[in-house]
Amino acid sequence: MSNDPQSPARPETPAAPNRALDIGRDIVRERFFFFLVLALLAVLTWLLIWPNLTAILTALALVVIIKPLYNWFLRRKWIAGKTTRATVVTLLAFIFLIALPIVLFIWMATAQATALLTDPLTGNLIAVDRLSVRFAEIMAQVSAQEVGEFDLVAIAGQLQETVAALGSWLGEALVQVGGWLVQFFVGVVIVLVIMMVLLPRFETPQQDQMAVLIPFPPDITNLYLEKIQLMIVAMFKGTFVLAILQGLAMGVVLFIAGVPYVFFLTVASMVLALLPMIGISLLAWPIGILLILYGQVWQGVFVILAFILLVANIDTVLRPVLVPKGAYLNPALVMLSVFGGLRLMGLIGVIYGPVIMILLVTSIEVYAKYIMRSDLEPFLAEDGSLDLEKLGLREKEGERNKTGSLYQVMQRAGGLLSRKQDTE
Repeated sequence: MSNDPQSPARPETPAAPNRALDIGRDIVRERFFFFLVLALLAVLTWLLIWPNLTAILTALALVVIIKPLYNWFLRRKWIAGKTTRATVVTLLAFIFLIALPIVLFIWMATAQATALLTDPLTGNLIAVDRLSVRFAEIMAQVSAQEVGEFDLVAIAGQLQETVAALGSWLGEALVQVGGWLVQFFVGVVIVLVIMMVLLPRFETPQQDQMAVLIPFPPDITNLYLEKIQLMIVAMFKGTFVLAILQGLAMGVVLFIAGVPYVFFLTVASMVLALLPMIGISLLAWPIGILLILYGQVWQGVFVILAFILLVANIDTVLRPVLVPKGAYLNPALVMLSVFGGLRLMGLIGVIYGPVIMILLVTSIEVYAKYIMRSDLEPFLAEDGSLDLEKLGLREKEGERNKTGSLYQVMQRAGGLLSRKQDTE
């Protein structure tokens, strides 16, 4: 290196910028690889849990529903505040007081359904020959004309063939139930394990815990979480509990009327009660009419009147008591979400279908009341109304109309909003 002071010095290489660029590339490469692996693991995990998704969703819903029972046990002196003991007692109470009675009831109903199918004429409920005779007697009483033109024998034959075909289809369905027993047992084990793990740990998430995952203001985050829990509880109480109560009431009515296969018809009433608006009427009216045609007039009239005056009003009286006000959803939306949930997720979809629907409704309300109002805040007048002059949609007094086209108006509004954000 020359010591001549007049010799020009070599320019130094910009090592620092190159080093920073290399570090930035390494960070981008690491992040890309990390999120690629994370996405792959998420897909594999989804494939693993997909076959048991119904059991997982059922367990989550049951945890939300029976958490108050767990808290009640946890406060008892003989539990001594031990979470493990409270969890075991809660699960035992759930199994022996709720799950097993339901299983036994369904088993008895299945046995009666099997007996119903073994009768060629479906037992005493639908005796086609006697029903045809009774139909002819009624036609003779209400009309002076000849009823010979009605081929009652052909009608009875067609009805008998229809009943036989229906019985064959139901018989095949009952055979398939045996193949579902193993899958049902696995699902029960998964539900119990998830409930045992989550019951002591499930708490309403706090604002600071959810702020990391949901970039909403705390009030909006809590609104979503509250709607989810309220709708799960509301659909359980307002759907399953009411369906069980209505089905039991209908079963008592049928028992008093002397209708056979009461257990089967009671379970069928519970299932039909899950359908909004229509419900048990699909069963009560046909049974009442068949009893009248069968010759048991007072029994048929009793079934119809008891359904109208008692069973149908259970929903009207108890729903306001059982369903929280914050979980209100339009009946039309409830019906659409229930049927859609049943088709998409099975029986558990009765709960999660309305949950998804109320989240959509809540999102629309949040947009209308929070997001859109926040965006329009710079253009609001003192009384809270929209100031059209600030938006450029109305000319000021004494000035020419400078609003221009809609595109220019939107440009002007966007510019005002951008300047406000820059100043903040």
